Amino acid sequence: MDTVELGKRIREERKRQFLKQGDLSGDEFSKGYISLIEKGKISPSLKALNFIAQKLNKPVVYFLDEDYVEKEELKKELAKYKNILEKFLTAQKAFDNKNYEEAIKLYIDILDNAIDEYSTNLINFYLAKSYFAIKDYTKVLEILDKISPYFEKSSLTEIIVEMHYMKGLCLGNLQKFQSSLENYLKALDGFEKYSLKHTQLKSRILYSIANLYSKMGEFIKARDYYMKCLEYSTQIKAVDFIALSNNGLGLVNHELKQYKDALKYIRRAILISKTLNLKEDIANEYNYLGFVYTDLKKYDIAEKYFVKSYSMYKDLGNERGMAYNLTEIGRIYYLKEDYPKALEYLNQSLEIVTKLGEEEEMGRIYTILGNLHLKQGQFELSEKELLKSVEILKTLGLKKDLSEAYKGLGNLYIALNNPEEAKKYFNQSIELLYEN
Repeated sequence: MDTVELGKRIREERKRQFLKQGDLSGDEFSKGYISLIEKGKISPSLKALNFIAQKLNKPVVYFLDEDYVEKEELKKELAKYKNILEKFLTAQKAFDNKNYEEAIKLYIDILDNAIDEYSTNLINFYLAKSYFAIKDYTKVLEILDKISPYFEKSSLTEIIVEMHYMKGLCLGNLQKFQSSLENYLKALDGFEKYSLKHTQLKSRILYSIANLYSKMGEFIKARDYYMKCLEYSTQIKAVDFIALSNNGLGLVNHELKQYKDALKYIRRAILISKTLNLKEDIANEYNYLGFVYTDLKKYDIAEKYFVKSYSMYKDLGNERGMAYNLTEIGRIYYLKEDYPKALEYLNQSLEIVTKLGEEEEMGRIYTILGNLHLKQGQFELSEKELLKSVEILKTLGLKKDLSEAYKGLGNLYIALNNPEEAKKYFNQSIELLYEN
């Protein structure tokens, strides 16, 4: 470094620290000597430079190496990124070990430190995954909406597809089914458009679309997507999705009254799930067998499977699964005209699903309760429950279940000798069935 540049660096550092030339000279040197050094008129002795460096709290090399500042900044930057990487790996490990709250805390800590745009958005993506794991779906959607523009602009296709899929899951869990479906279809379109290699993701997307169509009462479309999922999962040897697709095909064939096919697919699913020891899937498959045997009016067999499913869900701590089976056991007793026993199970289920905010199941229970109280001649209570069911199911867009609620109101108004109202609700029930 030449004399002029050295003097300039000393002067800049002195001014940055709000010091005067006299503060540098002390009793050892004169202010005039410091002034000449800063103007680049003379070169300081090693003793003088060491003295000045101590006064400015800098190493001597700071004034001699032209790249010192850049090197120090680079070291700081590297140290920062090393710290971020260590925290990120710790957060990933916490997530893998299901310590989701710890992972969230670490990701937020990383975001609190200034990092580049790419890293900020990527950490937010992993943060969204952690919130999804603890079922904070509103928070997940908030984060994904914030980071979507960046990833779309950057054309990071696999993340874009996964974000649409995650949005679909969140919206589905929040019972916003149409918006959920739109995001699933965007995810599938993106997967195929960009020829992505993340094969399991495609199975998940196809299965989720099928499930949603089934939930919305569009069983032909549901069957098509279950078949697509089964074919694709067989091709890539995704055994768990082969089981899930068979189970789904069992459900939709049951809804389409193809009972022989329904039993065939569900039993295939159970065989695979038992081989893989997928307890939650087995519980779900027993539940579906119960549906089929209920429709076949083999109520004792149906109840046996619902009880087995309930017990498995109870062991797994899955209240939602428990409630769904209680509803179906209640429905069996309703069909057998054992109304006190039916009410016992239906009220147990209603208590659980109300606590969980499971509006879909609440709607179904109110329909059964309305029909039950109609049979008992409690018309006012029946009307209240059926209208409550319509209010819930209409909002959710669940056509098949809504059709059942309208049919119940039609029967109620026949009993009340109000044929015009009855006709209106029967027509609404039929229209929904034709839409499917």
